[in-house]
Amino acid sequence: MRIGYNFFFLVGMTSILISSCNNDEEVQSDQYYTDSTDEQETNRLELLADSVEKNPDNVELWIELGELCKEDLNFKCALDAGARAYILDSTNIDARKLYAWSLINKPNPPLADIERSKKHYKYVLSVNKNDPAILVELANTYSLTGDFKTAIKYINDALRIDEEYRDAYVLKGSIYKMTEKMDLALSSYQTAVQLDPDYFIGHLQIGWLLTEMENHKLALEYYENAAELKPDNLNAAYGIAKSLQDLEKFDEALKGYRKLLDIDSSAYVAYFNQGFIKHYHQEQLDSAIYFYNELLEIKPDYIDGWIQLGEAYYAEDRKTDAARAFSEALRINKNYQPAIDASQKLR
Repeated sequence: MRIGYNFFFLVGMTSILISSCNNDEEVQSDQYYTDSTDEQETNRLELLADSVEKNPDNVELWIELGELCKEDLNFKCALDAGARAYILDSTNIDARKLYAWSLINKPNPPLADIERSKKHYKYVLSVNKNDPAILVELANTYSLTGDFKTAIKYINDALRIDEEYRDAYVLKGSIYKMTEKMDLALSSYQTAVQLDPDYFIGHLQIGWLLTEMENHKLALEYYENAAELKPDNLNAAYGIAKSLQDLEKFDEALKGYRKLLDIDSSAYVAYFNQGFIKHYHQEQLDSAIYFYNELLEIKPDYIDGWIQLGEAYYAEDRKTDAARAFSEALRINKNYQPAIDASQKLR
């Protein structure tokens, strides 16, 4: 039994990194995933956090903090700062834009937040009628509810104002991807990185798309581009290693997974994939068992890890150890079909 694995540390964001609500409208703040920052950015965040603590009524400081959080994809921080700035001064356009952005740039934003964000952007657009950034932000709110026709209209309006506006192509690419127009999605994403070669997320988006399209050779190039921009980024490092694995360059892939573990020793998928390579492609079962066990030390509830550990034991004719591993998988999920199928080998 072989199982296909394609795991990323950061899922592709639903909305791109890109609200006129009543003053008595509830301003919400939720906690969700935050990306890591480098040392210099951390220092800037700490300085700004200290400043807003000393000057909690300073709207401009809250906006500056929120914008820095946006750059770092620290969504929790951006939402907190945007909400605070908007509460302090709902007439401030920058505060309104920050709050609108933060409402929808979180995992699975509720419809109420999407509609609230849409209202904010429509108000901002009434003030700044020819701002391509706001047109794209507004388009994004429509894309999140599946109204792609209206979203594309606003994107095209933005491109008529500025045909080189990068984020317009990013969102258009995301819409094409969601509607399974993969070639058009790829073309749009590539245009975005041609306009901005240092657009790190853009290189990752292309890599992810090409991986999905099973063009692993070209995907590898874009992951390598991303790694040049951010050498210690988990997504870029994983993309490189997994692409090498998909290209059957197994020794290079193993080296890539070791680099991934140098970046983050808790990156359990690196242990799993090394075990998988040793198990099925290099037929080194003892090494495979070692890597699977290392994985399960970090993530003991990873059901496929137990299944593959059991498979490696079974291949070594260690039936008792295999039975224990399969039993652990069934304990985690007794209805998981691969675990059921694996355990039946021992009957």
